[in-house]
Parts: sequence; structure tokens; C-alpha cells
Amino acid sequence: MMRKIRCILLLLLMGGLLICPAFAAASFPDVNGYEEFAVAVEYVNKAGIMFGDNNGNFNPYKTVTRAEMATIVCRMLNVDRDLTASTRFTDVPTGHWANKYVGKAASLGIVNGYGGGKFGPSDDVTYEQAVTMVVRAFGGEPEAKELGNYPDGYLALADKYNLLEGVSAKKGEPLSRADIAIIIYNCMS
Repeated sequence: MMRKIRCILLLLLMGGLLICPAFAAASFPDVNGYEEFAVAVEYVNKAGIMFGDNNGNFNPYKTVTRAEMATIVCRMLNVDRDLTASTRFTDVPTGHWANKYVGKAASLGIVNGYGGGKFGPSDDVTYEQAVTMVVRAFGGEPEAKELGNYPDGYLALADKYNLLEGVSAKKGEPLSRADIAIIIYNCMS
């Protein structure tokens, strides 16, 4: 029930964007329409959350950086417009391509740094870091803390609402673009 309410709220935040993802992905030559993640990839692309590269490929097995994940979460929440530069993290200078996204995600309480003013924008986002960002984005942090805090409480909450169904990564592993698409799709469907 809580998952459905959050998804409805997110759809409203996204301006009523409704996409029926009942078709196989055909937008990317490197995504076979029969792969388990094909519908999720098509969904995140059509929703404007994740895009392909300059060659038109989605790169489903490529890992995602922490800066990229902050950007994805901002797009998912539709808070990726009118962003301002941030000086919150010393390793994400104002000229960094993702500075505004990382700053926005931090101001919303979705991302944290490593301490000492560092964010690690080029580090691969791990399974538990990405799941934590998504859970925070949907307001699940209080419940996640009750379930055991970071990372186990966030993973338990995501599992409780079936957000991890079909995800191949495990705790401590970097997350692929396909797995992130699946998590987002699971949130929205």
C-alpha cells in the first residue's frame, strides 16, 4: 500500500507522466527486447530518467557512478530543472558536470558524502548506496531506520516493497544501468 501511494505521488510530481511499458525495448540496439530488463530500460528512457550514449546505446552492463546516480534520482523526482551550483563537496567542484545534481540530491537528504567534505562522484555506486538513495527519495528513511538503518534497513524496506525483484547485483557490488532501470521501474509499476 505504501509503495502504491509513493508511486502515485511520484507520478503527480512528474506532471502526470504516464507511460504504459507493456512493450519490449526497441530504442537501443544493445538491449534485446527479450531481456528481463528491456521493459524497464524502455520505461526509464521514455520517462526521461535515463538515456543512451552518443552512439544510441544504453550500455546496460556498464556500472553507474555516484554522480550519475544522483542525477538519475533528481530526474526520477523531476527536480532536475533550475538547479544551482553547490559547494557542499570539495571533490565535486562547481565546474563538475554533475555538481548541481549532487548538490540538489544532498539538499533533499538523498545522498551523503564519505565525510571530510568528500562525495566520491567517480566511484561506482554500490547496490546498497543506490537502494538507499531510492528509498530516501520516496520518503522511506524513517521506516528503513526502524528496520536496521544503513544499509540493512534500506535493503529490507526495498525488498519489502519488491523494489529489488529482478535485480542481479548483491550487497557490496557496483550497480549496472540495467539494475538501476529495474529498481526504478519496480518503484513506478
